Amino acid sequence: MTKTVEKTETKISLEDVRATARKSALAYVGLYGLAYERAQLRLDQLKTGTGSLVETLIKRGEVIEEKGLELTKDARAKATELRKETVETVSKVVPLNRADRRVEELEAEVKTLNKKIKALSKKAATPRAKTEKKAA
Repeated sequence: MTKTVEKTETKISLEDVRATARKSALAYVGLYGLAYERAQLRLDQLKTGTGSLVETLIKRGEVIEEKGLELTKDARAKATELRKETVETVSKVVPLNRADRRVEELEAEVKTLNKKIKALSKKAATPRAKTEKKAA
């Protein structure tokens, strides 16, 4: 069993090869031309859109800045309030300023003693006045 294969030869002329090569080269150049035109179109769009894009980004940045400042103010107020509350709570439990408290205690004691002195001086001044009137 032997098979015989028929060979068919097609003759391609040199002109056909040149025409095919030329068409391939032109397609290749056309592809690059199309890519260049599209890239140029995108570049032009970016140039005209960049100004508005920058303005949009600036506006967004300003909004974010405002929100950030508000949050910072709120956080600062809360921190200050919390610090005051903490200092008050701690100072009630732990006597941090003993000298200040001692001064307050002494001032209160001075006030009390001044009241007692005034009361005693009024009592002492009243009998003298009566004895002076009787002697005259």
